[in-house]
Amino acid sequence: MPRVTRPGRTLVTIAVLLLAINLRPVVNALGAVVPELRDATGLPAGTTGLLLSLPTLAFAVMGLAAPALAARIGPHRTVVVALTALLVGQLVRAAVPGVPALFAGSLLALAGIAVANVLMPGLVRLHFPDRIPLITAAYTTLLTIGGAAAAGLTLPVQRGLGGDWRLGIGLWAATAAVALIPWLLLIRSPAGPTAAGTRLPLRMLARTRVAWALALFFAGQSMVAYVVFGWLAEILVDQGMTDTAAAAQVSIAIAVGIPLAALVPNLLGRTRHPGALVVALASCYLLAFAGLIVSPTDPVWLWSILIGVGTGAFPLALTLIALRARTGLATTSLSAFTQCAGYLIASVGPLGFGLLFDLTGAWTVPLLAMCGVVVVQIGAGLLAVRPRYVEDELPAT
Repeated sequence: MPRVTRPGRTLVTIAVLLLAINLRPVVNALGAVVPELRDATGLPAGTTGLLLSLPTLAFAVMGLAAPALAARIGPHRTVVVALTALLVGQLVRAAVPGVPALFAGSLLALAGIAVANVLMPGLVRLHFPDRIPLITAAYTTLLTIGGAAAAGLTLPVQRGLGGDWRLGIGLWAATAAVALIPWLLLIRSPAGPTAAGTRLPLRMLARTRVAWALALFFAGQSMVAYVVFGWLAEILVDQGMTDTAAAAQVSIAIAVGIPLAALVPNLLGRTRHPGALVVALASCYLLAFAGLIVSPTDPVWLWSILIGVGTGAFPLALTLIALRARTGLATTSLSAFTQCAGYLIASVGPLGFGLLFDLTGAWTVPLLAMCGVVVVQIGAGLLAVRPRYVEDELPAT
């Protein structure tokens, strides 16, 4: 692997961390304004569920392009393309009136995130092969901070500026513009490593146990997370809380995940019993959902904290992706399969959750369905933490 100079590594570190901050505000800012958005547009629960399912659908489909783009134009230029789509998409959905523009702008922004999501583990493997848990912990921590900020600050800042929900979701385009700067500097640099290794066809990965274990684990944690962050505020508002107070609970859940994002990758590298980590994190989700069924608002802070701990499955999944392949491009390929298959499966979550509520008129059945998803997540996670490389399971050619 080509040697990276200290200034080059510093710039890459800054670029990766700024990119991470932008990988959740598009989703979480929308979740924060859902009650206001529904009042303003009249969207029914089913259509709102479809809007909230766009992230998983976009990540499932559009992330597939990331390995080919990275192999053809390089990972740094691919990130620039992704951030540009993220910036323009946010501006479209905030500035152009009408529900179709809301959906179209969201899809464009989410396409950028989808590509960046897939690239992240490969970038870490490429630039920091000796520090995978450390850098994964750093970028997942900032990713979580970005999500918490979007969930907690969108409504207060929007209302402080005297704007509506469109201003709230448009504010975060500014952070995408800032994140573009170091990546533009990187693509102008004459030196630096290129994507290393061989791109693995997704059809080959589909024949390995490693890839499917990771995909199912990723699917379970993604489905639960997007249901929670998309619907928790609505559940609590339905129980009599104000939209600001409900959004604050979502922010609490995300904020609790911040130290977990920093701790879980390092815990995975040190523990002799990674399966216990999988079970412990998932059990927090089960307790939280049981609490929301039995006593939704008392003590709501406890359910929010337990949900936040459960989100530690996300940095665990990303760390496992980076540890289950030997090279940068192979990691990017494995990341594409894991995240695209995982998000495709997870995409039924927010929509199905909304439809179950429409059918039953209550939140009990949808929450019980999420408990079933968590059980599947546990089983897949126990398989995914077994130490092995995906290259060792590839079919002979």
